[in-house]
Amino acid sequence: MLSVTDWVRVAEIAEELDLSPLRRRLGMAGIEHRITQESGQQVLWVAEGAAMDEVISILRGVSYQLPLKGGRQWPGQWPGLAEQCRRTPVLIASLVLSVFGALLVYWRFDWVHWLTFQDFVLLSPREISFGSVEEALAKGQYWRLVTPVFLHFGLFHIAFNGMWLWEFGRRIEAFAGSLHLALVMLFSAVVSNWCQYVWEGPSLFGGMSGVLYSLLGYLWIRNWIAPNRALALPRGIIGFMLAWLVICLTGLVDLIMRGSIANAAHVSGLVIGMVLGAVFGIAGARQAAD
Repeated sequence: MLSVTDWVRVAEIAEELDLSPLRRRLGMAGIEHRITQESGQQVLWVAEGAAMDEVISILRGVSYQLPLKGGRQWPGQWPGLAEQCRRTPVLIASLVLSVFGALLVYWRFDWVHWLTFQDFVLLSPREISFGSVEEALAKGQYWRLVTPVFLHFGLFHIAFNGMWLWEFGRRIEAFAGSLHLALVMLFSAVVSNWCQYVWEGPSLFGGMSGVLYSLLGYLWIRNWIAPNRALALPRGIIGFMLAWLVICLTGLVDLIMRGSIANAAHVSGLVIGMVLGAVFGIAGARQAAD
């Protein structure tokens, strides 16, 4: 019989989950294991020398499918709308500012130049004169690095971005906290806006899409490294969003919609989100292992 020192701690799992599917998979793979109770959590241990890559792969594969004990059904992953709003002030503020930005574009376009990445002057309905980014920053107008994300050009633009901002943002804020989401969004906004400017040059761009793809990349990679039901996206969302990104890159969307897609913001947002997800995912996995 193995002694205590012959076991390796792998993961902590919520006490209310039935681990029978996990134990069956480990048993079928010939991996000796045990489950202990500790501080209201179930702790998975495997025998020292077990193939940890296989153990982690099995754990990831079944973690989203574990039922509640006693055959009970999940009551729902999320609380009611009012409670979600109370728990996600950063997300709600971002949605409100995005709606405000869309209304500003529609009704008070003469104010929009205060929120764009570059200041501009309309010389004619089809001609715009852009100011210098360096000059604006020298004047202390640092908000321009962020505020373009709140500008939306049309009903589809604000509806599409608002829907996915709600879907992604609420998960991160409820799981990691308001400050965490705020910092991720702020950093993503600055990076994606700057990359769009560097790639496209002087242009009038806006929208939350770069931040959305950052949140998508964050959820995707963080949950892949350190699976957690609270961060898990419904099946198909990641595939759909990546497919939409590719379609936008082909230029097809530009042919059927007014304006052009800020592809550099999308791609850079996705990349920075994946990097942040990896950083926090690895940190979370190490913390769980300790």
